[in-house]
Amino acid sequence: MGSDTLSAALADLRDKVVATCFPLDLPGVVQARSARRELIDQLGDYVLPRLAVPRAPLLAVVGGSTGAGRSTLVNALVGREITVAGSLRPTTRVPVLVCRSGDRHWFAAEPGIDLKLDERVPPGMALLDAPDIDSVSADNRRIAVRLLGAADLWIFVTTASRYADAAPWHLLRLARDRNTRLAIVLNRVPAEVLDRVRPDYVRLLRHAGLGDVPLYPIVETEPGAGLPERNVVPIRTWLAERGADPDARAAVVRRTLGGLLHSLDRRVPPLAQAVGRQYEAAGRARECVDRAYAATSRWALRALDDGSLLRGSAAGRWYEGDEAGAARAVLESLDALVADAFARGAERSAGCLPRGGIRRPGPGPLAWPDRAEPLALIAAVGGAELGPGIGRDAAGRLGVRIGSEPAARLITDLHRALRAVVAEALDGERARRVAAVALLPARADAGLIEALDVVRRSA
Repeated sequence: MGSDTLSAALADLRDKVVATCFPLDLPGVVQARSARRELIDQLGDYVLPRLAVPRAPLLAVVGGSTGAGRSTLVNALVGREITVAGSLRPTTRVPVLVCRSGDRHWFAAEPGIDLKLDERVPPGMALLDAPDIDSVSADNRRIAVRLLGAADLWIFVTTASRYADAAPWHLLRLARDRNTRLAIVLNRVPAEVLDRVRPDYVRLLRHAGLGDVPLYPIVETEPGAGLPERNVVPIRTWLAERGADPDARAAVVRRTLGGLLHSLDRRVPPLAQAVGRQYEAAGRARECVDRAYAATSRWALRALDDGSLLRGSAAGRWYEGDEAGAARAVLESLDALVADAFARGAERSAGCLPRGGIRRPGPGPLAWPDRAEPLALIAAVGGAELGPGIGRDAAGRLGVRIGSEPAARLITDLHRALRAVVAEALDGERARRVAAVALLPARADAGLIEALDVVRRSA
């Protein structure tokens, strides 16, 4: 289990998981993102480091609900105030790790951890007071789950009034599924209800497949009185039995590592399936957006070809004899055409992307041909066949001025240039609307399964 081959296979699996992404808000994506983050953290924080240094002290994380008494328990296990316990919630804002001075080098480089030294910590063991798993602080909840995932064993603290809460049971089942070594402390039990609460909790644990987990009830004490030593001694003994002897530590590590490796069979395939759904949805989204903007481009280019841009203001100024004013009105109509096309494209593609597309106020400044000859510009949008009307009149006047053939070439070239500007603007907008799905550069789902197969063969 500690072979270089297995470590390399797990490192490759972690790299494959890191390479995945979930940019599209598909059903189940929140769970997939969370599972991805949790797997990356656990492989990087526990599995790979533990394989690299199997002889390091055991890390026992003391976790649980808000106000369950985690810090009080850590202080009682060590025999002095190591971490602040109080009524302010959340009390544990920075994780506190306490170990023997001879074990300091194993943990001194850990960022974001308040390291304490005390020789009363059980040999071969380090205790970590984690933030509350149901904290009002999202960062605290995330850190708590991450630290529990990096532990060799858990001491889970709950209370007589909260042992049936959903958040603790989610993590207890997680420990069960990963075969994590676990002990549960049922804290703050009023003496008069102990005989009712303990059997009920044992019943729930058995029903959840956790009937063999050691359960340590602690009777309720006066505020500030500390925990009864008679209740703390069994927990301290449980820790000492697992930390003092190298063989016992190795057994804990083998169990935890084995459970985590076994859990990969349940965790990686669903992640790969979620990745596959992202790629499939991205492909459908691109096709949908492409169709939407192809239809929009056809509409815009037809408007550029059929003479409709010479209606309204352009026609009025033409009939007033204002050629330059009519040309300016054509440019205004071109801007309006593209803005309308953007709006049509957005409407057509609104349902294409799982996120509903991107929203833009409209096109930016467009690079229409500079200093276009007014008559050529009017003729260029006057209709492809230049039937009777303003476009044909403008082409005729331009032919008289510079000759029929040069005028025809100038009008044709300008018409093509206008079409290119419209097509480029809409193609750019189409590309922006699929930018979200462009975050998926290559399929990664098959790579996850292949990496998992290598881990299986290496274990």
